[in-house]
Amino acid sequence: MSKVSHERIIGIDVSRDWLDIHRLPDGWRFRLPNTKVGHTKLARSICADGALVCFEATGGQEWRLWSALDAAGIATRQLPPAQIKAFAASCGTRAKTDRIDAELIARFMTFRPEAGRNLP
Repeated sequence: MSKVSHERIIGIDVSRDWLDIHRLPDGWRFRLPNTKVGHTKLARSICADGALVCFEATGGQEWRLWSALDAAGIATRQLPPAQIKAFAASCGTRAKTDRIDAELIARFMTFRPEAGRNLP
C-alpha cells in the first residue's frame, strides 16, 4: 500500500451551507460557512500546513471549495461517497453527523491514500 506523503490530512464534510472540518493527526475540528469567505478562511488556515484536503463528491456542492483550494495551491482529493460509507460500516460507525463524516473522510484517506481524484 502506498503511503500518504502529507503529514496532515484534512477531511471535510461539505453541505450546502457548511464545511465541517477534521484534521489528522491532531483531531482539530472546526466549522466554516460554505461560502467564498469560508473558503478563503480555510485556505489561509491550512496553506502553510502542507495538508492534503479530501472531501466526498456531493453532487456539486464541493466544486467552489475545490476550485478555491486548488487556486491557493492546496492539494485536494475528491472521494467517492460509496467508499466512505463502506469504510464507516467496516469501522462499525453507525452514527451519522457532519462532524463524524469529516473525521471518517480524513481517516479513510490515511487508509486508502490512492483513492479519489484530483481536480480535472
